[in-house]
Amino acid sequence: MTEDRLLRWTRSPAVIGTVALWGRVIEHDYGYRAEFAYPQRLRLVCHVCIWRYGLHQAECDVVARMERGRLVPLCGDHLDLSLRCGLRFRSVNPAREVHGALLGEYAVDPLPVPLAA
Repeated sequence: MTEDRLLRWTRSPAVIGTVALWGRVIEHDYGYRAEFAYPQRLRLVCHVCIWRYGLHQAECDVVARMERGRLVPLCGDHLDLSLRCGLRFRSVNPAREVHGALLGEYAVDPLPVPLAA
Protein backbone atom coordinates (compact mmCIF):
# COMPACT_ATOMS: atom_id res chain seq x y z
CA MET A 1 0.00 0.00 0.00
CA THR A 2 1.35 3.43 -0.84
CA GLU A 3 2.16 6.04 1.79
CA ASP A 4 -0.60 8.35 0.48
CA ARG A 5 -3.26 5.65 0.80
CA LEU A 6 -2.15 4.90 4.35
CA LEU A 7 -2.40 8.54 5.37
CA ARG A 8 -5.99 8.81 4.15
CA TRP A 9 -7.03 6.47 6.98
CA THR A 10 -5.97 8.79 9.80
CA ARG A 11 -6.58 12.41 10.67
CA SER A 12 -3.26 13.12 12.36
CA PRO A 13 -0.65 10.36 12.21
CA ALA A 14 1.82 10.44 15.06
CA VAL A 15 3.58 7.10 14.82
CA ILE A 16 4.48 5.27 11.62
CA GLY A 17 5.80 1.74 11.59
CA THR A 18 5.70 -1.84 10.47
CA VAL A 19 3.73 -4.65 12.06
CA ALA A 20 4.27 -8.41 12.19
CA LEU A 21 1.10 -10.36 11.39
CA TRP A 22 0.50 -14.05 12.06
CA GLY A 23 -2.21 -16.60 12.57
CA ARG A 24 -5.07 -16.18 10.14
CA VAL A 25 -4.16 -13.26 7.83
CA ILE A 26 -6.70 -11.85 5.38
CA GLU A 27 -5.75 -9.46 2.57
CA HIS A 28 -8.10 -6.55 1.82
CA ASP A 29 -8.08 -3.70 -0.71
CA TYR A 30 -6.48 -1.37 1.86
CA GLY A 31 -4.15 -3.73 3.68
CA TYR A 32 -4.42 -6.76 5.92
CA ARG A 33 -6.30 -8.04 8.93
CA ALA A 34 -4.78 -10.71 11.16
CA GLU A 35 -5.58 -12.91 14.08
CA PHE A 36 -2.41 -11.69 15.85
CA ALA A 37 -0.22 -8.61 15.35
CA TYR A 38 2.67 -6.84 17.07
CA PRO A 39 4.69 -3.75 16.10
CA GLN A 40 8.14 -4.41 14.62
CA ARG A 41 9.54 -0.91 14.06
CA LEU A 42 8.15 2.49 15.07
CA ARG A 43 8.95 6.14 14.45
CA LEU A 44 7.40 9.38 15.69
CA VAL A 45 6.62 11.83 12.89
CA CYS A 46 5.55 15.47 12.75
CA HIS A 47 1.88 15.07 11.95
CA VAL A 48 1.90 18.25 9.83
CA CYS A 49 5.06 17.50 7.80
CA ILE A 50 3.98 13.98 6.91
CA TRP A 51 1.00 15.37 5.00
CA ARG A 52 3.00 18.00 3.20
CA TYR A 53 6.39 16.39 2.58
CA GLY A 54 5.97 12.65 3.13
CA LEU A 55 7.71 10.27 5.46
CA HIS A 56 11.26 11.16 4.38
CA GLN A 57 10.85 14.77 5.69
CA ALA A 58 8.64 14.30 8.74
CA GLU A 59 11.23 14.50 11.52
CA CYS A 60 9.79 15.07 14.98
CA ASP A 61 11.62 17.36 17.46
CA VAL A 62 9.11 17.59 20.32
CA VAL A 63 5.94 16.00 21.61
CA ALA A 64 3.42 18.53 22.92
CA ARG A 65 0.65 17.60 25.34
CA MET A 66 -2.60 19.40 24.57
CA GLU A 67 -5.07 20.64 27.20
CA ARG A 68 -7.13 17.43 27.14
CA GLY A 69 -4.05 15.19 27.26
CA ARG A 70 -3.65 14.43 23.56
CA LEU A 71 0.00 14.05 22.52
CA VAL A 72 1.02 15.82 19.30
CA PRO A 73 4.47 15.23 17.74
CA LEU A 74 5.83 18.32 15.98
CA CYS A 75 8.98 19.52 14.26
CA GLY A 76 10.54 22.73 15.58
CA ASP A 77 9.01 24.87 12.83
CA HIS A 78 5.48 23.63 13.48
CA LEU A 79 5.91 24.02 17.24
CA ASP A 80 6.90 27.68 16.67
CA LEU A 81 3.97 28.21 14.31
CA SER A 82 1.56 26.66 16.82
CA LEU A 83 2.82 28.91 19.60
CA ARG A 84 2.63 32.03 17.39
CA CYS A 85 -0.98 31.13 16.55
CA GLY A 86 -1.82 30.98 20.25
CA LEU A 87 -2.09 27.21 20.69
CA ARG A 88 -1.62 26.30 24.35
CA PHE A 89 0.20 23.19 25.48
CA ARG A 90 0.26 21.64 28.95
CA SER A 91 3.85 20.51 28.35
CA VAL A 92 6.43 20.10 25.60
CA ASN A 93 8.92 17.22 25.80
CA PRO A 94 11.90 16.34 23.61
CA ALA A 95 10.89 13.76 21.00
CA ARG A 96 13.93 11.59 21.73
CA GLU A 97 12.61 10.93 25.27
CA VAL A 98 9.11 10.01 24.08
CA HIS A 99 10.47 7.99 21.15
CA GLY A 100 12.83 6.11 23.47
CA ALA A 101 9.98 5.31 25.86
CA LEU A 102 7.81 4.15 22.95
CA LEU A 103 10.52 1.83 21.61
CA GLY A 104 11.26 0.54 25.11
CA GLU A 105 7.60 -0.11 25.92
CA TYR A 106 7.15 -2.31 22.85
CA ALA A 107 10.76 -3.60 22.79
CA VAL A 108 11.14 -2.75 19.09
CA ASP A 109 13.66 -1.02 16.83
CA PRO A 110 13.17 2.41 15.26
CA LEU A 111 11.81 2.61 11.74
CA PRO A 112 14.65 3.94 9.55
CA VAL A 113 14.20 7.24 7.74
CA PRO A 114 13.57 6.49 4.05
CA LEU A 115 15.65 8.17 1.38
CA ALA A 116 14.00 10.98 -0.58
CA ALA A 117 12.53 9.86 -3.88
